[in-house]
Amino acid sequence: MDFSEQDVDVFGEEYDGAEGGGGGASSGSSSPSSSSSSSAAASSSSSSAASSGRSSSPAAGGGDDDGADDGEYDSFDVVPVRPAAGYGDEEEEEARDLFGSDNEEYVKTPARSNYLVPVLPPIRNTNNFSRGGRGGRGPPLLPRPGGHPGGRNNYGHGGRYSYGNGRNVEGFVSEMKLNKSEETLSRKAVAFQEPCEIACYSRVEGGDVYFDDRSLRLFKRNICDYAGEDLNKGFETFIEKRDLGSQGFGDLLACIRNSNLPLQNIHFVTYRNNLNKILATAYLKDPWKMGVHKRNGVVYLDVHKLPERPQSEIERRRCFWGYSFENLATENSIDEDGRGIDANVEYCSVIKTKLGAHRIVMGAEMDCCDSTDDGRRFYVELKTSRELEYHTVEKFEKEKLLRFWIQSFLAGVSYVVVGFRNDAGVLVRTERLRTKDITQKVKAKNYWQGGVCLAFADEVLCWLYGTVKENEDYVLQFAHPFHRLELLKAQSPCPEPITLHVEQLTGATS
Repeated sequence: MDFSEQDVDVFGEEYDGAEGGGGGASSGSSSPSSSSSSSAAASSSSSSAASSGRSSSPAAGGGDDDGADDGEYDSFDVVPVRPAAGYGDEEEEEARDLFGSDNEEYVKTPARSNYLVPVLPPIRNTNNFSRGGRGGRGPPLLPRPGGHPGGRNNYGHGGRYSYGNGRNVEGFVSEMKLNKSEETLSRKAVAFQEPCEIACYSRVEGGDVYFDDRSLRLFKRNICDYAGEDLNKGFETFIEKRDLGSQGFGDLLACIRNSNLPLQNIHFVTYRNNLNKILATAYLKDPWKMGVHKRNGVVYLDVHKLPERPQSEIERRRCFWGYSFENLATENSIDEDGRGIDANVEYCSVIKTKLGAHRIVMGAEMDCCDSTDDGRRFYVELKTSRELEYHTVEKFEKEKLLRFWIQSFLAGVSYVVVGFRNDAGVLVRTERLRTKDITQKVKAKNYWQGGVCLAFADEVLCWLYGTVKENEDYVLQFAHPFHRLELLKAQSPCPEPITLHVEQLTGATS
């Protein structure tokens, strides 16, 4: 395996002519985020240097991951949009902006996407694989056009709402039924802008946060030589990840303020983890929830962690194996014996992108970086997985590669390096996957399509932005029996970090 290959084009050949210069992650001041005097230099980077990382939720970080890989879209899967060169180029930005800089039209967005359905070749589905039960295509995905079942034009406000399957949901506001077919979604071309890094921050031992890249690690290109290493080393001294709650989101918001990024024309601010959940819902039925808070036209998506049962010893070890592989695969880490691995030390890139009409600023935790021969820095995602057997390959390609692809594509990560281990936690082999090749890998088997995930996310964001009201707080959830997305009134007030963030922004502009 040749890790020295310098091909970092995550989007494929169609992006070769796009503008965007050099790059790498931005680095700024070294003062903690609590200090108002901090200043970070936010440098934008092209897709080849755009950053990507694990989501900040503990389930997505470090642990033995079952994710999915990236792949190259067909021309009808993704319509590429050139990234903005910077926030100062207002004329260029507005020329590429679907709704104009004043943002008024987007604020009036309906709860349905306005993208037209193009005339396309027949969908490739000669094998008639099912996505759920046996025989057939499985249940449809997205809502049919029309108002809310109660005649309220998709605004089913009320204290309690009884769903057709008998579910009674407290504080029900609105729903989005998953009954649009994969074939329909696959014919919908959704633009996705190259991710552009605008800032970054680091969390160090002890929990302090700095607006620079001091916690970013360098990828070790000879990791393939470490087959046979025991990933259990250091387990006894492992410092597990703490649940920061909304404080973690507050660190992201503080970094945004420190970078002086204007949010007047931004529609969603979130961690990448929330977008991972939404895109994966097109194919996977995993429960999740997130907070939804609309302030000054910006929808803030806060991470909500679902209740979990206590982990067994072997589950804790499997989680540690992921962190141990990350330590083994990076240069500027602690000793290779694994002593003192701290899951709370992290580096987060802050990225601007655009999915359809939705301008998004997201935080994405990054594992490590590498650089090209001419010095351009790009990010590398590190994953661990159980060694594949003939009966586990299909599940790996259907589920893990899908998760790997979503996570890496959203943030422009060029490569995923997977460490395959055995049941005893010994590293068996290492494989590098190019993000743009992942969908190609599963295309012939028709397991999933990246363009369907983007089209699904566009529908969800249109419905969400068109439904939530200013200065109101909600919870968006996907729960059993997984027939719909549910928007509920929040039972608790807006998290304090979001409230303080909005107050500081208001004070700065008044």
